[in-house]
This record gives sequence, C-alpha cells and structure tokens, in this order.
Amino acid sequence: MGKLATFLALDREDRWATLEALYSLALSQALVRSVPPRRWRSRFGPVARGETGGTISHRQLEPVRRVRLAIARASRNLPTDPNCLPQALAGRRMLERRGIESSLYLGFQRGPDGAPHFHAWLKVGTEWVTGLCDETRYSLLLPGDAGVA
Repeated sequence: MGKLATFLALDREDRWATLEALYSLALSQALVRSVPPRRWRSRFGPVARGETGGTISHRQLEPVRRVRLAIARASRNLPTDPNCLPQALAGRRMLERRGIESSLYLGFQRGPDGAPHFHAWLKVGTEWVTGLCDETRYSLLLPGDAGVA
C-alpha cells in the first residue's frame, strides 16, 4: 500500500493528528535551527528537573498515544530527518493543545571521545511520548546550569 493509501486508511482523528504533527515538526525544526544550544533551556520553555513520575489518567492515555504515533508517522514522512528535540517540542505543543501537561527532558552523556552527546525526550507521567532512551545514562541539563563544556 502506498503512503497516500496508508494515510487515507487512518481514521479521521489520526489523519488530523498526523497533519498537525507535520506542521508542528516543521515549525519546531525551524525553531531549533534558529536557537543556539546554550539558549535551549531558556527558549524552549520549562524543562523537567528530574523524574516527574506520576500516573497518567485513563482519559489521557489515548490522546498521548495518538500524539506519539502521529509524531513518529510524520517524522518518517518529512523531507528532513527531525531529531529528538524537534520531536519533543512538537509533541509538547500537540499535548498542550489537548490540555495535557508533559515533561520535557534535555540531557547529555559523554561519548568515548569525551564530547557531550545531547538528547531530548518527552513524557506524560511515566508514559513515553518521544525520545525513548535509558534515562539513567543521561545527565539532565537543568535551568541555571552553566552549560556543558
């Protein structure tokens, strides 16, 4: 089945969520490209300070999963390859429109060469939205950090 046929086979809500994700990802990619990394924490809104835990309500579960799938679907079908930060920002924007609070994490780990490798992920309670990773391998970039040298 071709991409258009696959898209048309989605239910109405998934089609709209996918279109919204395409728009949000394109917007988020442009924003990430225009902001230097040292200003990410201040420019992209609140960043989680640690494990927020909490539970996700049954009412929130379906829209969170719909947003997660729409972001993944849209990411595969853009002419560019949006990395973790635009995906997390787009997911947060989509969840905010649905009245669902999420936690954005910005972290880094040192590579074998000692250089920092950054990663962003988004969660609602314990439910992953974007950027699935082993969180224990990352040090969080917290508001007020002097930066990563």
